[in-house]
This record gives sequence, structure tokens and C-alpha cells, in this order.
Amino acid sequence: MNVVEVTKYGGPEVLVAGRAPDPVAGAGQLVIGVSVADVMSIDAQLRSGWGREWFPGEPPYVPGTGVAGRVLSVGDGVDAGWIGRRVAALVPGGGYAERVAADAETVVTVPDEVPLWRAAALVQVGPAALSLIRAAGLEPGTRVLVTGAGGALGLALVGLATAAGARVTAAAHGPAKQRAALEAGAATVVDYPRLEDPDALTDPGDSTGLSRPHDPGDSTGLSRPDDRTDAGGPAAPDGGGRFEVVFDGVGGEVGGCAFRLLGPGGRFFAYGVPSGATAAIDPAEADRRGVRVTGMEQVQFAPAEFSRLAEETMREIAAGRLATVVGLAVPLERAREAHAALEARELVGKAVLLVTAQAVRYRELGGPEVLELEEVPMPRPGPGQVRVAVRAAGVNPIDRKIRAGFPGATIDGPQGTGIELAGTVDALGPGVTGWRLGDAVFGQVASGALATHAIAEADRLVGKPAELSYAEAAALPVAVGTAVRTLRELGVGPGLTLLIHAVAGGVGLAAAQLARALGARVIGTASERHHEVLRGLGVHPVSTGTAWRSACPAAWTGCWTPRAGAC
Repeated sequence: MNVVEVTKYGGPEVLVAGRAPDPVAGAGQLVIGVSVADVMSIDAQLRSGWGREWFPGEPPYVPGTGVAGRVLSVGDGVDAGWIGRRVAALVPGGGYAERVAADAETVVTVPDEVPLWRAAALVQVGPAALSLIRAAGLEPGTRVLVTGAGGALGLALVGLATAAGARVTAAAHGPAKQRAALEAGAATVVDYPRLEDPDALTDPGDSTGLSRPHDPGDSTGLSRPDDRTDAGGPAAPDGGGRFEVVFDGVGGEVGGCAFRLLGPGGRFFAYGVPSGATAAIDPAEADRRGVRVTGMEQVQFAPAEFSRLAEETMREIAAGRLATVVGLAVPLERAREAHAALEARELVGKAVLLVTAQAVRYRELGGPEVLELEEVPMPRPGPGQVRVAVRAAGVNPIDRKIRAGFPGATIDGPQGTGIELAGTVDALGPGVTGWRLGDAVFGQVASGALATHAIAEADRLVGKPAELSYAEAAALPVAVGTAVRTLRELGVGPGLTLLIHAVAGGVGLAAAQLARALGARVIGTASERHHEVLRGLGVHPVSTGTAWRSACPAAWTGCWTPRAGAC
């Protein structure tokens, strides 16, 4: 199977794609075919060599402790009914792989309405967030500070605390993370340098330049007061007192600052150390102020407790009460990029690794009902090919005809559909030059465009202009290509007249605009509801039927029916 290994301690470059034997389910275990792997900040920290005194083990090893996918096999003592089930799991390692063995007691079912990518993103974050919120004992009006609020766990805490009626201040670096925190429900956002500035804790516009978005309560059922002028409450003389609860996901100096902002009897939860160190908190000071300090033990669970919280997480996701932002989703072999993004502190929300793709396929000829969305192996480009992360795909009449069995179409095994796409290059095959990862492209493929990832010949793609949306670009290849070839055959040019039947279709519209650009006069048949749009494009519209005959001159260049060609 394909895996990504940490080959030695170091930067993201030590993550190397390779091969490893398929795992075998032992007693009490399941083997999961991984669709999506979670990427945690601690994965990057351990890869760098941090925490060796707490986390034994040496490279090479396969990282990754959270996955989602389907059960492939089970070991002794595990019900065979698990096979084929959609699941999410906590594993001791090995998640950056196509398959992983997991203890059955840390595997939970993923409801059909929950996408596997969301399950993977929240299988570790969700239980931690639920545990922290419960331990905090929040009530309506509780003043809460969340540091690291732009990360996955921070955003989950903001959302859950707001839903509990708390008044949340979110501390995060940069407008993108602060905006995400506002959208998650925070009443106020602040950047770390101004965390102890009373004026920065009154209105998000004061410190970030962001304005309050439309109240999410209108669409989510959450209710927050509009008046934010007392967002933190007055500061106590010793500098504390603005908050009753702090969720600290940063540690270090930021965590120490957050601790100072707690009032007497406050609750301080330290659950993350991306800064590399926990907050320096004087136990005597905490005792003097009656502050309860809780560390990582609140987010470390025995298997039975994890299972209970993970099952609740999946229910909360399905009900729409627990969400996160996935700021980066890249294929397994590009795990380096996910680690680099985490270390750059630029990522909003979660990073996940896509181990499989999704594609619309059919296994028999027929109507639309034969189409199914399926998990498929991540396609790999061959020589002269690129893999495209599809952002939009075109749907053409020929797709429908082939699926229905015309003309003479046959099927032997699962068949993809779609020949037009637009997206970004996310893998290069051998010998490909001229394209780079991340390039925005559009073009044609042999089949399989209706998928999250598709393979294209490198020379069948062109760069997408920035002013063109992905949806617009995906609609162009077949229509424009067909129109160009036909107009060239007809010799359309200045002073000539062209009649296009069914001009309001994709090919017809492309041909009409290109013919006008070449100086031709264009007459087009279409239903009356399209006439206004056609006039705006410089086309003389006539109704479908025989009305076009009176609109045509005695001598004309040609007539073109997109479905039948020139006539």
C-alpha cells in the first residue's frame, strides 16, 4: 500500500511517500481502507523531534492518528457486520496510509449524511471540544476567551460555547482566522499583541478592521446580544477579571497572558502547545485567585470514553451543531504541504489528507438513476499526464447519450462520466513540463470529469484566466472547440450571414459570439424566453419553427444546427 513516512527528525521535507505491507487485523481489530486522514499540529511537532520524552519511538514511522474510511476486514472477536461500514477511528499511528489497523473499541460508525472528510477532520477535535465544554460548566452569559481560535479545535470551541449561551472572545492571528472565528459565533475577536489592551476587547472593528457579519443566530438558532460595548466586562485592578473561562490552545506567552485575564474563581483549560511550551502559571497565584487549572488530561481519553465522545461527535455533526473549517485538503503524497501550512501558522481550521477520490460512475446503461457517487482510488498520472483537483465539470448531451446506450455504447465494469473540467493541477506525471502544482486550468478529458480528481493529458489543458470562474471555464471546451471547427469549415467572415438553429445551447452561444467577433451577421432560432439575452449578444433571434425563413436574406453563407452540423 501507499504510505507517507517520517524518515528522520526534521522539517516537512522528511515526509516521504513510499510503500509498506498491507496491515492485517489482529484480535479485536479492524482494517480500515482510509479515505481521509486527519493532520494534527502534534504530528508536525513530533516529526520535528519535539516531545521525545513523552512520545517514545524513532523514525522511520508512519504518522497519523485520526482517519475515516470503510472497514475492509476484521480480526478475531470482531463482528463481521463491520465490513463495508463507513467509520472514523482513533489509531496509535499509521494513519497517513491507504489502510490502517485500528482497535475496534476506538472505531465509530459515520452516519450516511456526514461526509468522510468532515468525520476525519473532527474525529479527534470533536471529542476534545465536547469534553472541554462540559468540564467548563458554561452558562448563558459566561465570559469566555478562546486562544488559538482560528484552528480546528478553537473554532469548534467557539461554536459550542456560543451555542451554550456564552459570550465568546476569540484570540487569533490575522484577518482570515479572525473572520472564521466571527462566523463560528464569536462576539469579539482580537489579535494576540492586543490581548491585554482593554480597548481591543470591545468591538472587532477596533483591532482587526473586521465588521460584524449578519448575526448567525438568524440561521443557526444561536442568539447573541447586539450591544458589544461591554464585551469583556471591566478589568479588575490586578489585570484579571475580564473572563470567567479560558480555553488556551496556544500556551507560552499567549497562555500566560490569557491566565492573567481570568477573574477570581475562573477556569483555565490548557489543551494545546503549538508554541512549543505550556503557559507559565504560578500555582500559588492560581490558588490565591481561586483559579482552577486543567491541563492535557481533559483531552486524553480511555478507549471507552473516546468511543462515547466520538459517537456523540458524529451525531452532533449530522445534526449541524458541530462543524469546522477545512482550510487545506491535499492528496496523501503531498503531506509535506499540510505540515508546512501548520508550521507557518497560516492555516485556518483543519488540514486533511485525501487518500481516495470520489467519482460519479455507473455500472449499467440506463437513465439518471444508474449514476452513483463512489469512493475510488486516487488516480495517479502517467507520462505526459497531470492530475486535476476538479472545481467544476461540464455536463454534455453526449454524456447522457453514452450513459443511455446510444450510439451503440456498451459497458464493461464501472464507467466514469464527463469530458469537461476546470480545476487546479495537483500532481504531475513523468515528463510533464509547463505546468506547476496549483496552476488553474481547464480542458477536456477522455472520461471521468465528474469527480473530485481526474487525469488529463497535459497538452489538452489550458491556463484559466483569473477573470473566468471555474464554472464558466468548465463549460467552454466542447462548446468552443466545436464552434471553432465548424466556423472554420464554413469560412465565416465579415459581411456574411449565418443561421444557427438552437442558438441558445452551449455550442450555439459559442458559435454565435465567435461569428459576431469575425464580423458575420447571426440569425438564431430559439424559444422566445431566450430572445432578450440573444439580442444582448448581437444575435437576431427568431422563434423555433419556420419563422427563420422570413428573417434570412435571399443569399446567405450557411445554416448550422449544432446537433446536426452544417446544412
